[in-house]
Amino acid sequence: MSDRPYKKYQGGKAVPNEEFGDAAASVAAPERRGAIELPAGTPPPIVPPRFRLRSGPGWRPRHRQPRSLKFWVIAITVIVVVLFLAWLTLGLLAVRSSISQANDRLDPRARTALSPSASILSNPTAILVMGVDDQANSDTLQVIRFDPQQQLMATLAIPRDLRVAVPGYGDTKINAAYAGGGAALAIQAVAAYTGLQLDHVVVIDFNGLVGLVDAVGGVTVNNPHNIRSVFDATLVKFSAGTITLNGTEALAYSRVRNNILDPSDSDVSRGQRQQAVIQALRSKLLSPSGVLRLRSVAGSMNGAFATDLTFGQLLQLGYVDQRASRRLRCNLGGTPAPMDGQDMLIPDGSGNRRVLGEFLGDQAVQPAASRSIFAAQCRMT
Repeated sequence: MSDRPYKKYQGGKAVPNEEFGDAAASVAAPERRGAIELPAGTPPPIVPPRFRLRSGPGWRPRHRQPRSLKFWVIAITVIVVVLFLAWLTLGLLAVRSSISQANDRLDPRARTALSPSASILSNPTAILVMGVDDQANSDTLQVIRFDPQQQLMATLAIPRDLRVAVPGYGDTKINAAYAGGGAALAIQAVAAYTGLQLDHVVVIDFNGLVGLVDAVGGVTVNNPHNIRSVFDATLVKFSAGTITLNGTEALAYSRVRNNILDPSDSDVSRGQRQQAVIQALRSKLLSPSGVLRLRSVAGSMNGAFATDLTFGQLLQLGYVDQRASRRLRCNLGGTPAPMDGQDMLIPDGSGNRRVLGEFLGDQAVQPAASRSIFAAQCRMT
């Protein structure tokens, strides 16, 4: 007996099985895959994918269709809009913070002196704007009124030398009200003389005006006459026509009252120049360039003014202002006269009443009653 555990089979020609006949011969031979024999009908093996380097042999780059011009236009537009909205949001938040600080700076007595305000979007709103210097003198007195029903925006310049009755001080210059009792007394004096309902107040520091004008990139005004004057011990010159002013120049242009080239230039014409600067500043703030400079504007507002107006109310005023179809620039007038060692302006009663009616939109604008540079009048702009 052999020690081998297996039998040795020798290959040869297959002999048909007599029991099954030729059926056994028809069975397919087993498939050989390498050294392993598998039964017939076995599915083919799964061949793993072959990874090739992009630089290897046999690799061909896939050709993609280039992006259309329309795709790039839309993509760039979306990116620009998103960046603009983000920048606008940051700017508005900064402005809101500055206005909140300005609300805190307003004297509480001034809030009490104001009339109860109604909805800005549906009712007339009057705002007293005062420009104050380092000596607490209100060199600028303007009332800005927005009337959404009449689509009218009007400004009224009140000469600082106008002689009126100031509560507690008697008949004196109207600018003595702020010097004696702050914003609250100034509100009372202006309301008592004009009969206007003053809903809000803005007190602007002149130094803050310089920073605000510079923050918007300067303002452009139409100067009707050549001006040459001394302001803060410095000779200033402004040529007639369209001129662009930086912050320091805008302050000088607003405050000079003695024109060497035109002795007839007066406190009334100075008020008109102040209106031009306010209008130019308003237009610049609402322009696309002003919107892009909102963060700089917010920074310049710090300590520059005090007001009771909230951020939301200012946005409403901007909306009403944009819808205004008529704009007026008005000024009160009178006759200059020296009194008590001071130059005062004795009010023109009938002329000022007519101008106030035009300012409120109650009557049509009429020419000034006289050619005097101190005459009360309104002008369409």
